[in-house]
Amino acid sequence: MTITTEQQQAELEQDWQTWHALREQDLNTDYGWLTIVAFNWLSTSPSALPGLPGEWWTADGQAHVTAAEGLTLNGEPLEGSASASVAEAGSLSWLLHGDKLVELVLRGGRYAIRQRDPRATTRVGFNGVPTYPVDPSWVVTGHFSPYEEPVRVEVTTARPDLRQHVTAIGTVHLALGDSAYELVATAAGEGRVALSFRDETNGVETALWRTVTTGPVQADRSVVVDFNRTTNLPYAFTDYGTCPAPVAGNQLAVPVTAGEKRPR
Repeated sequence: MTITTEQQQAELEQDWQTWHALREQDLNTDYGWLTIVAFNWLSTSPSALPGLPGEWWTADGQAHVTAAEGLTLNGEPLEGSASASVAEAGSLSWLLHGDKLVELVLRGGRYAIRQRDPRATTRVGFNGVPTYPVDPSWVVTGHFSPYEEPVRVEVTTARPDLRQHVTAIGTVHLALGDSAYELVATAAGEGRVALSFRDETNGVETALWRTVTTGPVQADRSVVVDFNRTTNLPYAFTDYGTCPAPVAGNQLAVPVTAGEKRPR
């Protein structure tokens, strides 16, 4: 799909401005992705974690913590000890230490504690996400081919000590320039799919990989991919991200000069 008229260009710009403002607003919340200040794997022996009181460990499929001054659970001081669990790839806003959120996550079958601080320097110094100019030529139509059954694919992540699985639900075929591509897609909700990809801008103007959510898949399985809405994953904003990398093969042999650039 190519947008050519001035009116369509203006509508594209306006819609993008609204989307971009909401995107930055979502990032800049009290416990958003800009506020992560620590990530620590839990061991099987009770031990201290940097920046937190108490002792923390994992056993019997759960995470555990001993009570210590300053830790609160559901608004009340923690007494004795507490235990919690969470699903793989999920997270639980578990405890508070002052106004610092103690978040429990399970990644690759291992429990970890992630800390979110509303006063993190990454949030205090945030002045927006740099982007490329909106360009209608980066709005393309592809074709979605669903798999008969979802497929679990192991991928690398933003952490060298972690591998994860993503659930692939099909592929999106699209053309950029003179080349055709087939990108593995994951579900994004509301009938949309997500494409995590690498391109020739990575490591120079953009993060090492980015992602874009398509428009709804149509009855004929066509799908609009607006690369102007390509976003950074959380690892681009913090050293403590666990984001899965693209499936092998999701590589575009062109510079995708659209969407978000590497954060300052």
